[in-house]
Amino acid sequence: MKVQQETDMTSKADNTEILTLPEVARYLKIAEKTVLRMAHRGAIPAAKVGNQWRFLKPVIDNWLLTKMDNTPQVSGFARLVDDPETGLMPLSRLLHESFVVPDLPPGTKEEILSTLIAPLVENNLLKDGTAYLHKLIAREQLLSTALERGIAVPHIRNPKENPPGLTVIVTGRCPAGTDFDAPDEEPTRLFFLIVTDSESVHLRLLAKLSKILSDEKTVQAILAAPDERAIIDTV
Repeated sequence: MKVQQETDMTSKADNTEILTLPEVARYLKIAEKTVLRMAHRGAIPAAKVGNQWRFLKPVIDNWLLTKMDNTPQVSGFARLVDDPETGLMPLSRLLHESFVVPDLPPGTKEEILSTLIAPLVENNLLKDGTAYLHKLIAREQLLSTALERGIAVPHIRNPKENPPGLTVIVTGRCPAGTDFDAPDEEPTRLFFLIVTDSESVHLRLLAKLSKILSDEKTVQAILAAPDERAIIDTV
């Protein structure tokens, strides 16, 4: 599947995915004027509908991950990673050995995602694994959650559709690598399935994972970790 342009995807998006300028500013926690200037410069993916700027949320998520990798010092984005006012818990507290799949076999997207959500179903955190799988696949059809360097961060389109009060990350490792439609066309080896019903926490988890995984030594350490506990300790 080739990544489509954001303007081509707008017709597939529902109203919860199409954001206005004020909504994007709140989502990114930066000033509206800053977003407007970025849109005019083409520095943020956007499309003009009439005289109004519109933004596609999944595209903004992927764009933000790229910005995190390239410019971690930018003040507006850095605050999303470690904000003492909101007190996001350390990633280590969101990881558990029961939610680590250390030996994912290569397969289709559906097979990979089905294996990743299996621990959630087994621990009674998801009532309907099939329905949740369909939501994950729908998100992938809109725009792949695979990044460069063999990493993917699967998640459903609307965090509020996750189980209430649940925040967890399911970690999957595919030593052989598998095709997940990465932008660099390289096989994906590490998967971090984000499950949270909070949009702000969702965004900040994306940011924090991006910051950690931008270090190639960390990525290689995860790939070389001997077991589930070692994977968690590395992250």
